[in-house]
Amino acid sequence: MIDSHRLRWERGTRYYEAHLARDLFGDWVLTRVWGQRNSPLGKVLHTPCTSHDDALCNLSRIATRRRAHGYTSIERL
Repeated sequence: MIDSHRLRWERGTRYYEAHLARDLFGDWVLTRVWGQRNSPLGKVLHTPCTSHDDALCNLSRIATRRRAHGYTSIERL
């Protein structure tokens, strides 16, 4: 089983990343990071997930929304 996933999207100078990994207690946490490239400013949001399937569903929704907003998927990190 894969214990982590990392995805990245970019549009112009903007970026959006989503990281799915287990925390120290074995629970799944979805971390989202977004901002402008070459800038120290940006945001980070951690979202606990109830299961691996729930986490993958959230990740899929994020990917769909990024594409709808014109972001291009960058090869997995």
